[in-house]
This record gives sequence, structure tokens and C-alpha cells, in this order.
Amino acid sequence: MSKKGCKRCVSVDVKGPDDLEKAMRLLKRKLKREGFFLELRKREYYRKPSEIKKSKKRRRKAIDGTELH
Repeated sequence: MSKKGCKRCVSVDVKGPDDLEKAMRLLKRKLKREGFFLELRKREYYRKPSEIKKSKKRRRKAIDGTELH
């Protein structure tokens, strides 16, 4: 099942029919560590590149403190 050249190959071996729950938990943990769920949430809706730039600029201003009086 392993592919050569795959960027994100996450796999879990299931030893027997009783280990399915354990394998699911392990898979979820691996996907979370890879940042899969964050990427999924980020790609849920399309955002125009200009929107991304604006939000990054707003975030930088908020962190920098230039917006504060």
C-alpha cells in the first residue's frame, strides 16, 4: 500500500479484528500530528489570495500593536 514519492503517507497496521478501535485512535493521532485536520479546516472554503493577504496583514498589525492606542 506504500507508494513511492508520496508526500503524506500515513498508515496504520491492524493486527486483528479486535484491534480496529486501537488502530483508529492511532490513525487519528498520526493525522493530528501531521496537521491534516488543520489543513482540512483551512481548505473547507475557497479564499481568494487577496483575502489571505488582508487577513495576514490584519494579524500582523494586531500582533505588532500598531492598532492599539
